[in-house]
Amino acid sequence: MDLNRLRGFYTVVKQGGFTAAAQRLRLSQPSISLQVKNLEQEMGLRLLQRHPRGVTPTREGQVLYEMARKLFETEEEIDAVFSGQAQYEGTSLRVSTNQSIATHLLPPLLEKYRGLFPKVEINIHNMRTAGIISSVQKAQTDVGIILIDPQSEDLEARPVAPCEMILITPVDHPLSHRRKVSLVDITEYPFLSYTQETGIRRFIDQPFDHRKLKTSVVMALGSTDLIINYVGLGYGISIIHNLNIDAARRDLHMRSLKAHYPRQYIYLVTRRGEGLTPAVRGFCELF
Repeated sequence: MDLNRLRGFYTVVKQGGFTAAAQRLRLSQPSISLQVKNLEQEMGLRLLQRHPRGVTPTREGQVLYEMARKLFETEEEIDAVFSGQAQYEGTSLRVSTNQSIATHLLPPLLEKYRGLFPKVEINIHNMRTAGIISSVQKAQTDVGIILIDPQSEDLEARPVAPCEMILITPVDHPLSHRRKVSLVDITEYPFLSYTQETGIRRFIDQPFDHRKLKTSVVMALGSTDLIINYVGLGYGISIIHNLNIDAARRDLHMRSLKAHYPRQYIYLVTRRGEGLTPAVRGFCELF
């Protein structure tokens, strides 16, 4: 088996699409597409389901992805240890992100990072999106992790993981028992949203505004964790990113809203044109 083809397939699945995979591997999108096509022909199997919002692995593709993941993660660990990257005593890693990403996304990555770079001091800065972007631009932090593309000429933004908007309700809420839920249905119940000055509030409102609808906002909160807890207490329903919540929570019902919102990505943000230290580069390569 050609490992370059396998790496291309693995990266497409991990990044959620061909464009993001091409950026990650610094190849053209046609090159990545050809790698996957050749791998499918080599194996005589269909490995990906292609659809307008991205790609998902077939059953066989998921099995291959899990095997490839073990292979390439081991490769990264070998490279880190034997290139001496694990010995950067006295250096630091400064990451800026929001509380939800720090709580739900970072812990397994940080555990792996500490295994590779045990002597690097890790600093996590909890900020809102505007503060994260500014901190990276001003070199106050090395890496930012946000839910939007900052579209700034002085920043490099790479999509690293897909996510989607979901409706959350108490588990016994009337909407939790319906097979389908429309935007009109959502407007009929008390709604918990973000404060009006935030970008996420404007993003959530977009499909409602397009249909000249309005959610019945009873509380505007500045924290996703507060929104989740208050929904659990029965104060209302809400719309959040799926990465912000533990799927194992039994007091809440979660429903995908991908029919109403475009596919979202988590972006890894660094300063454009500046070389990364080995400690920072090692962190970025975990995504």
